[in-house]
Amino acid sequence: MQLGMKEMWRQRRRYSLIFVITLLIVLLTTLITGLADGLAYDNGASIRELDAETFHLTADADGRLTRSFIERAPTDTMTPLAVKPLTFGNETKQDATLFAIPAASSVGPTLDLAVGEVLVDPSFLGTLAVGDTVDDFASGYRFTIVGTTEGRFSHAPVVWTTMETWDAYQQVAGGPVYVSAWLGEGDTPLSTFTKQEIIEAVPGYSAEQGTFTMMRGFLLVIGAFILTAFFYMVTLQKLPELGILKAIGIRTRTIGTALVSQVMLTVILASGLAALFTAFMAEVVPAAIPFQFDVANALLYSTLFFIISLAGTLLPLYTLRRLDAADALGGRMK
Repeated sequence: MQLGMKEMWRQRRRYSLIFVITLLIVLLTTLITGLADGLAYDNGASIRELDAETFHLTADADGRLTRSFIERAPTDTMTPLAVKPLTFGNETKQDATLFAIPAASSVGPTLDLAVGEVLVDPSFLGTLAVGDTVDDFASGYRFTIVGTTEGRFSHAPVVWTTMETWDAYQQVAGGPVYVSAWLGEGDTPLSTFTKQEIIEAVPGYSAEQGTFTMMRGFLLVIGAFILTAFFYMVTLQKLPELGILKAIGIRTRTIGTALVSQVMLTVILASGLAALFTAFMAEVVPAAIPFQFDVANALLYSTLFFIISLAGTLLPLYTLRRLDAADALGGRMK
């Protein structure tokens, strides 16, 4: 290892270039991971914040809250949840998702509201303000904004209200009075889902996260390939020097250990700096950009890149193993 560190110091311009390129690749991976984590959270933030782990929906809903229509309460021990996407229109139209829970429930935000009153996500306000009224474009039911609370669903703001307001809205909208899910433990004829399954069933969630996962996978493989190519070319360029080392009795294992230590140091430093920069970005990016820094995910992808990079050292290590001192001194290799 000491041999590898001394070489990196003496050839610091060359290895600095390798380090910078590795850092940029790892940084791009962590930034994409931060964006993917932010979008994943934004897609189902209101579900994540609910203090409930078990959701009961109709079997044909496939885990989607907006497709589940339960007309009767299966039990009085569970909490009802009603979810419906609406278009609100006064001077301008705006899409949002209406969430309704009982006023006395502790699974969501505190809803000390009268009938017709709502709390909205701050992004819903725009040109509106607390105290303004908004109408459901389809039914004409009027809601009064009395406050704000954080809530996002399917990348749209959430409008929170009570079940009393939900029932009043349903009467105006027409059709059967229903709820979307029952929260909590209990035996029901409904299908049971975990919170994570409900989040993954949000429209667009799986496709969105699948795209980011594929991008990160390609970046890891491409980055490891570039790193391998750099060290392989460096190994070829210094074959005469390596031949001298072998000729004076330095073992192949010692030279190989030096190479592996160089790759390890490059990847570890690049991953650490990329993680710090990504954490900094998570603090300074505008709130409108869904970006989050998850230490566990950053560690996961850094570890994967580290493993793939170490696997990439097999090519230069194989070159070292085949190296013959006499041929290397002439610039050739068997």
